[in-house]
Amino acid sequence: MHSAVAISCNQGMTRIVLADRVEGEPRLLGTVAVPGRDVETGLAFAEERFGRRLLAEERPIRPRGLLGDGADAWIAVGSPASVPLLAVLAIALDPLLTDLAKRAAEAAMVETHWIDATQVASLTALVQQLVELRPRFLLLTGGSDESAWQSAMVAVSNALGDAFDLEVGIVIAPEAIQQLVAKTIGDQVELMGVDPTTSQPAEVVRAVTSEFRSRVATLLSAELKALELDRFVDRATALERALAFLVRRADQRVALVDLEQGMLGIWARSEGMLTLYRAGRDLEQGALGLAALGPETIARWLPFPMTEEDILDWLANRVMTASPFLFEWRDQLIATAAVRALVQDLASAGPPSGMREDLTLVVLGPRLAWLPAELALLCALDGFAPLPAGGLVSVALDEADLLATCGALAEIDPGYAATLLERDALFPLAHVIVVAGDAMEGAIAVRGEVRAGDLVHRFAVPWGSLHVLPFPSGRSAELLVEPEAGIRIGCLEPGVAIEFAGEAALGWTRLGIVIDARGRPLRLPDDPPVRARRIRSWLADLGVAEGVMR
Repeated sequence: MHSAVAISCNQGMTRIVLADRVEGEPRLLGTVAVPGRDVETGLAFAEERFGRRLLAEERPIRPRGLLGDGADAWIAVGSPASVPLLAVLAIALDPLLTDLAKRAAEAAMVETHWIDATQVASLTALVQQLVELRPRFLLLTGGSDESAWQSAMVAVSNALGDAFDLEVGIVIAPEAIQQLVAKTIGDQVELMGVDPTTSQPAEVVRAVTSEFRSRVATLLSAELKALELDRFVDRATALERALAFLVRRADQRVALVDLEQGMLGIWARSEGMLTLYRAGRDLEQGALGLAALGPETIARWLPFPMTEEDILDWLANRVMTASPFLFEWRDQLIATAAVRALVQDLASAGPPSGMREDLTLVVLGPRLAWLPAELALLCALDGFAPLPAGGLVSVALDEADLLATCGALAEIDPGYAATLLERDALFPLAHVIVVAGDAMEGAIAVRGEVRAGDLVHRFAVPWGSLHVLPFPSGRSAELLVEPEAGIRIGCLEPGVAIEFAGEAALGWTRLGIVIDARGRPLRLPDDPPVRARRIRSWLADLGVAEGVMR
């Protein structure tokens, strides 16, 4: 395979990603992005930018021509224009099965609405809820109380016959219950069943999630049917594949946050992977969903005063604006505060503490690459609050949307996708040394030196601050960091130094090396003016001008 075109479709942005072989190796030629779901305009821009024809008579040119026109592989990755609604109906509550249903729904790239049948006043009320929701998917789960199931299925049958069609229903319940459901509504909807008594919990979650994701990809393919593409892959599956490769290849412990259509968080390490999705929570059409966090949680991260009403107005304006870009510093600072709150909230539902913070790589999706580099870094550090075992965590940007592209391309040519991912996928933002322990504000926490060729820079970093150690573009740097008594680097013992030298030298990043000596967990003052000053001091540490912080 010489070249590939990926169409990345998300709610507020369409990207055309073009890859081709350069000196025999798969490389990224570039990414074109257009607001909204406008594939036709995106492809036209891509033809103009790359100087090659991609379409003929509105159809993809394949295979790639001798002069570079067309491509050998055409894929789409992303979500349909409207995130499908999943109704989860819990019947005769069983805590274990409810937890399995929750885990499956949270990873399925759907908007989830929960209904506890035991809390619904009557069957008529249950019918009304389902009719008002009009879900595309239905997930049924619960214990073995057949009478409760029978009553609930009567309500589901009445709702289906009254107002809407359901694409698929999945039942997580013992075989006898599955048979009861099939007998009651099997002639009205396509049904699938998973018996939790004969399958491991992880297998149940995987089977249900995979089915819903497959349906999401089918909906995307229906929207792009005219293009006759080779593959349609949902965004979560594509990103998981790419992160699994990074984990295997470099033994990374990775966390990713993606804000393309709602909010997607993935934690990946050799022991396994956890994916959490929140529909309706992003910085564009889903901005009002951030109100559920409470405006005060966003205000806590702002360097200037802002009322809760003003924050709600800002979120509403984000929904209404035609452009996904943020050009004003004030808007960028508010967006950064919102992302910190969003990531914190998602992380609180993620892996157990310890696994959650022990990261070696944090990846920020393409939407966050539009923030200034300093603000993007704070989204990673303050949202995830990493505390890596060895003290070092790297932060990178997926600014070209190549992780999802490579994850989708892996279905066609895994070797091509792997090379492209390794060479071009992630743009290095910063290497961060995380300092923990306890010290007086302003007292020296760590000392050390950084060497880049013949240049040697010695430093001392006070407790409670961030400190940037830049080094020349294209160069690697050797680093020595020595903590003061009682101070730890990462999860090492107090006073233990770390050094990166020789083959372990640190590669170039946009911001350089950052010493985060603010401690873990991050503690923000309760007093608003004092807290705002603290936020401003951290921004100033990273080089943000004082004039833009008010």
